Amino acid sequence: METYVLGDLHGACRALDQVLERSPFRPGLDRLIQIGDVSDGWPETPECIERLLHIPNSIWLQGNHDAWTTEWMVTRPPFEELDQSWYKQGGRATYDAYLRGPHEQIQQHYQAFFDQQRPYFEDEGNLYVHAGYDPTQPIAGQDPLELVWMREFWEKGLQARAYQECFIGHTPTWPARSKPVKRANVWNVDQGAAYGGHLTMMNVRTKEFVQSDPVRRLYPGVKGR
Repeated sequence: METYVLGDLHGACRALDQVLERSPFRPGLDRLIQIGDVSDGWPETPECIERLLHIPNSIWLQGNHDAWTTEWMVTRPPFEELDQSWYKQGGRATYDAYLRGPHEQIQQHYQAFFDQQRPYFEDEGNLYVHAGYDPTQPIAGQDPLELVWMREFWEKGLQARAYQECFIGHTPTWPARSKPVKRANVWNVDQGAAYGGHLTMMNVRTKEFVQSDPVRRLYPGVKGR
């Protein structure tokens, strides 16, 4: 079994389809770890969820946008009471997409996917977390919100202590760097799909990776985030 890590999707199901087609990933045999932020930005968050739900042996981490989406799915406030931070930073695409679909899909996706996301995952000496963590403290005792929002971990180039390697997303390397970037023992696999860059899917062991076309080309005329 190989393990693959998938970067921040942000509702770009066309990019997801491309990397699954281009990768030697074997559904049902290999493991897929999605690094978080499935939702918000491009207009196909529900389609992304459906694809991921049909991939066996998958692990889904929560991103900050997923936390926003989860809160909306649970509370479902009227439009005038929506969290404007979420709505203006990509949430509008998710909100509109779910309103276009069957009403029961919201509850189905919450129960089957968003409620099953993890704040982090450890395996074979590696750590997978959406944004980062405080490497001076055990991760198990840290605030899950910090794990989906923190940027200092990557921006300061900190080492993931007690781990062989760490894989994160959240802070795009694009446009400065369009391929996965390693600092210390930390790999960043967010190559800016939310903003029109590439979606990345990497083999954790070999570091071989595939990428989608620039996402903006896959959704002509759509703003994204």
